[in-house]
Amino acid sequence: MSNETRKKLVGGHIELGHVLGTGGFGKVYYAYDVKKGVNVAVKMIDKELVRSSGIQSYVEREIDLMRKIKNPHVIRLLEAIETSKAYNLVMELAPNGELFDKIVDSQRFDESTARNYFQQLISAVHYCHQLNIVHRDLKAENLLLGENNVLKVCDFGLSRYTKEGLFSDHEVLFMSLAGSIDYQAPEVLKERGYEGSACDMWSCGCILFFMLCGYLPFTDRSDGLTRKRILSCQYNKNSRYLSEEAADLISHLLERAPSARFKTSDVIQHTWFRVDLNPELFPKDKVEPTPSSPSGGEFIERAITPQASSSSFTNTTAPTPTTQKADEIHQAFQTCNITGDGFLHKEEVRDALIKLNGDVEVSEDEVNDFMANFQLDAEGRITEEEFVVGWTKHQNSLGKKYDVAKMANLFHYDLEKEFLQVIRKAFDSIDVEHSGTITKQDLKKLNLGLTDKDVESIFHTVDTENKGLQALTFEMFVGLCLKYDFFKNHPLAIRLRRLNAFFEATEHAAFRTSFSTSYTVAGQREVIKVLLLSKQGSLSTTFEEGDVIGFLYGTYSEDSKKVLEVGVRLLPAAPGYTKVSTYRIGGKTTEFHKWFLNLRKLMKDELLRCEEDTAVKGEAELM
Repeated sequence: MSNETRKKLVGGHIELGHVLGTGGFGKVYYAYDVKKGVNVAVKMIDKELVRSSGIQSYVEREIDLMRKIKNPHVIRLLEAIETSKAYNLVMELAPNGELFDKIVDSQRFDESTARNYFQQLISAVHYCHQLNIVHRDLKAENLLLGENNVLKVCDFGLSRYTKEGLFSDHEVLFMSLAGSIDYQAPEVLKERGYEGSACDMWSCGCILFFMLCGYLPFTDRSDGLTRKRILSCQYNKNSRYLSEEAADLISHLLERAPSARFKTSDVIQHTWFRVDLNPELFPKDKVEPTPSSPSGGEFIERAITPQASSSSFTNTTAPTPTTQKADEIHQAFQTCNITGDGFLHKEEVRDALIKLNGDVEVSEDEVNDFMANFQLDAEGRITEEEFVVGWTKHQNSLGKKYDVAKMANLFHYDLEKEFLQVIRKAFDSIDVEHSGTITKQDLKKLNLGLTDKDVESIFHTVDTENKGLQALTFEMFVGLCLKYDFFKNHPLAIRLRRLNAFFEATEHAAFRTSFSTSYTVAGQREVIKVLLLSKQGSLSTTFEEGDVIGFLYGTYSEDSKKVLEVGVRLLPAAPGYTKVSTYRIGGKTTEFHKWFLNLRKLMKDELLRCEEDTAVKGEAELM
């Protein structure tokens, strides 16, 4: 890349070249990473357009999703750089263009070529669906060709999680008209709600048909006619370019009923798909390939030459010792980066080293020595890319002292990252010296009137094996915060909940306990009603039904769509107390969860007063 074509510097080390493509919110540039000496692609998203269009959450979600996806057939996000004018997603470069152009140039593919690409596509989709991620915009234009023409799925701007989060196993029903019409499933066009994974499979069927026949199955003279054909599933099922087995697979993918449509697991077992299948595409599924038989059809074009197919492709996916070690390094980063923000903070490094040291505090020098092996960003953090580069560069010294395989399995938190960030804030508010542990002395300094016996009682809750624990690590602290019954019933723990950061940190367990069963606060119903009306400006409608006082929270919207409408009932409890019962009338589950936690936060004093009044009296004793 010549100096003449380098027009702009991003993040101090990314030199932009010519434009590869243009979208509604920015451009994709050919670029050069000066630091690593490699060519990359940069998706530059205009911040002003993002703000004016109200799609900030979309951009953040795309970055979050791409950081989680580690698959050889998905374009990899190397770095995300925010500047004053743009969000810059630095991605691996796919030098051989779009699959769409390759199909058009070739008119169509023979079965062997189409199968090769389709196997790689299903490998990527299968991987994403196992992570509860759906793409929602699969099309030939979003399938790029990397080195040796290896297929890479790109553009996760419309991707979503298919689960509602930690609090529900239910599939999310999407309402938006996502994707390009030529690839859209019937249920998407009906706009009555759809599950994302099934619409991805429909798109895969359209792509396979396109590769084999040279044209899209439902495209017509206008969008209206195309829509009609999709809704009635009218396509050329008897095309002379489709073998019987290929036509059968496509018919299962272009099935109108989403519930009857093939999933990735069904595709993997299909006879046509299994011919010459590389088992390493599905390492956890143990799929047996079917040998190909000679065919007399005209050879149009092979995506990968036999030499490339047997060598470079294997190098991309086969679990050689080198790639196994690389996977362990990536996993070590992701495990230690417990907040999942893509940056390894000093506190997280300290947590990891303490865990590796048998839960014993490590010195500041050791933490600094470890971090000195990596290139830090302006805020003193390690990106995943720099973690891999640094570990590889210093593997002799690091490998002798730290077991990367053990690091890859250090922590297993079944918590959303937002709650982990809240708990981290609470931990740091007590660990004022940032030693990575909370000592008994730290608890005494909180000015809560805790005696030595009180502190021992709290430590005993964590030290279930009676090891004589002298300090709490962050991991232990997380476990402590999740013991809501302890905080609800133990008078000493209730005093700890008076600390704002600690209150928020322990609310996650409170959520699980009280979300579906309501909760009780101190105060008469009329007093609580006045309190809520004064603190929650969006309260709009009040009603009374016998002994029940209730009100509806006003709605708020995104893009003219209702996001949340909630009801609150105040029920009679014991004299001087009120039971608070909430229910969702309409809107997103995730927004309801956030609102519910905020409601409890607003009622913190009344909640804690009730907990103190109902706690066991007398000397504190834990069962």
